[in-house]
Amino acid sequence: MKKTVVYTFTGILSPILMLVLLPIYLKFLTPTEYVVLALTNSFLVVFSIFFNLKTEQAYRTIFFYENENKVKQLALFRTIFHFNVICTLVWLVLFLFFGKNLFDVLFKNDMQFFPYSYLIFSSFLVGNLNNLFFIYLQNNSKVKAYSLFSIVLALATHGLQLCCVFVFHTSFFGFLAAALIVNLLVLSFILFKNSTLFQFSISKKLLMESLRFSWPFLPFLVLYSIESQMDRFFIERFLTLSELARYAVLISIIGATNTFFNAVDNAIRPDLYSNLSDKTFSNPNKIQEQLDFYLWIGLVVFSFLIGFGFNIDWFLQNEKYVGLTTYFIPMVLAFFPLIGIRFMALILIYKQKVSKLNNVLLIKIIVMAGMFYLLIPIIGINGAILSIGISNLLNLVIFYFMIENKLLPSKKVMAFIVGFIALNLFLLFKPQTKFVYLIASGQCIVLGLLFVHFYRKKLKSILH
Repeated sequence: MKKTVVYTFTGILSPILMLVLLPIYLKFLTPTEYVVLALTNSFLVVFSIFFNLKTEQAYRTIFFYENENKVKQLALFRTIFHFNVICTLVWLVLFLFFGKNLFDVLFKNDMQFFPYSYLIFSSFLVGNLNNLFFIYLQNNSKVKAYSLFSIVLALATHGLQLCCVFVFHTSFFGFLAAALIVNLLVLSFILFKNSTLFQFSISKKLLMESLRFSWPFLPFLVLYSIESQMDRFFIERFLTLSELARYAVLISIIGATNTFFNAVDNAIRPDLYSNLSDKTFSNPNKIQEQLDFYLWIGLVVFSFLIGFGFNIDWFLQNEKYVGLTTYFIPMVLAFFPLIGIRFMALILIYKQKVSKLNNVLLIKIIVMAGMFYLLIPIIGINGAILSIGISNLLNLVIFYFMIENKLLPSKKVMAFIVGFIALNLFLLFKPQTKFVYLIASGQCIVLGLLFVHFYRKKLKSILH
């Protein structure tokens, strides 16, 4: 559990910085530039599923199938890393020639996606190679190295981007190039310092084993990502550019939360999969302990989002985004089920049972597309939020029934979850008075202090 906590607090640094610095970036970027950034990132969420056939997911999981076979684990890493290098080079060339035409087809608004989208795309591909090395560090319990690289990458990326804004006064192009430059420098350093680790080697047998593992998940991941991202495309088609910019800010904040939980997933996965792979393991309390930790993190994060949302006009101080406060409680309640969904998804991926959901997801996408088509033109952003909330609740129920050994949080954590939902439903229907602002802002402090209280012993062991 100690490793899980360390991985969590180092991995979440980047999304925290992204959220804290959002007001600065919004002042620097025009609404059109920010929409380009948001829509390109939405495209990358779907693209990330198939650009390397999710081979990194195979490495995360197959690694733990044979804990004692160190030779195979090393060969597996080298095979997947170099396969990803080849994929990166191929996609960089294809996107250079055909990317502009692709974005012209996807989006109807007359926005200049290139060369900006190509910089974002390139940074994503290089960052994926860095991420494979981070997975290697986590799987091999190299906690200090993982923490150091994560902190350096996060601080360097945002630090250079801030320099571009305030010191060099660059354009949008320079702002995006900063992230790519940092990723390239980090990759170069990793390759230089670990040259023996990255000796070129591709095992056809291990590659096929990885692909056989990942192929069944591809349809599910494609459908799941389409379901989670298609609201952007309906918003883009039915609402004005100013409304799209406001929704892009909301989604970017939620996107930072998703990045945050990706870090938590990566932190929990090694210990969780070790427990699941241990044939002698018979104590479900350890897994419940990880579930409780995951849910507590979620309570603190989403309560922070509500407090942040009620003060967002003060943070942003940008008249183009006035009125966002009213969307935050509905948005948080709509995305709150994702906490349980993500934890159960980790188990389902390990058990290789996700493919059974494909038919259900396909039906859901059709239904959700119909809801977006009907509700967004009528009630705008709230129509998208309502549709997302219904979708997430359905996913939570379906995922739960897919788990073989049903696992619920402890009674204490369940009580806090019920209290959190009830309190914010109450705030949702109350006029926005100073009392409501106080509660909305204060609940994050209370839950944060309770989290520190419940996990103080583990936090002390880390600090010492």
